[in-house]
Amino acid sequence: MQAANDRPSLRDEQRALTRRRLLDGAEAVFAHSGFHGASVEEIAREAGATTGALYSNFASKEDLFLALFEERIGTDFDDYSRIVTAGATLEEQARGAADRWMAILRERPDYFPLLIEFWAYAIRKPELRARLAGRFASLRQASARVVLEGAEQQGYHPPNSAAGQLVGTLVNALGNGLALEKLVDPDSVPDSLYGDMLVLIFQALQALARGELLSGAGLDAAACAKDSMAPETKGAKDG
Repeated sequence: MQAANDRPSLRDEQRALTRRRLLDGAEAVFAHSGFHGASVEEIAREAGATTGALYSNFASKEDLFLALFEERIGTDFDDYSRIVTAGATLEEQARGAADRWMAILRERPDYFPLLIEFWAYAIRKPELRARLAGRFASLRQASARVVLEGAEQQGYHPPNSAAGQLVGTLVNALGNGLALEKLVDPDSVPDSLYGDMLVLIFQALQALARGELLSGAGLDAAACAKDSMAPETKGAKDG
């Protein structure tokens, strides 16, 4: 039985509710106004809150956007993980995850343009760029986890953790690149294309597991190169 003093206070519950309303309000306002077009006043009105309440929960509009983005990452990747786990075959796993990404682009048409808008803004601001890079790192880790969950069901285990991260980077870059192409020219990217490419990636991992490729040599080499460059890169930055 939970002790009475372990329960959230009424104030904590109200704060959590206000935060939830602000996130929901921000999602709605960002969707129709974009990041730059949205104002904190409009977000607060949409949420039925005051700007004071907004700033007591989030330090800035940027902070609110990043919190919303992080929440979306978690929710979407929970969906991907369930899809991959439920897939009985390699093709079902790959196509299921890819189809979910394409469905997101249809269901939330403002999502990817908004992300591109914020990305273009953030990369010109070093502190904000570092914060966005942290969210992208979480995204890569989530992608690697989902892909490798499926790959391990097929008998493939990555040679090391860095190799798993490279798989996540590849899957994200491919999905984002296709989304960008589809944003400009929807007819140029068939909905099945991402699934086709993920099936090839999964098949390559399965072949690695069977020893039909050079025992992960490509991933090993890339991972080792990444690891060996890290100290040098850090030293260059520090210098």
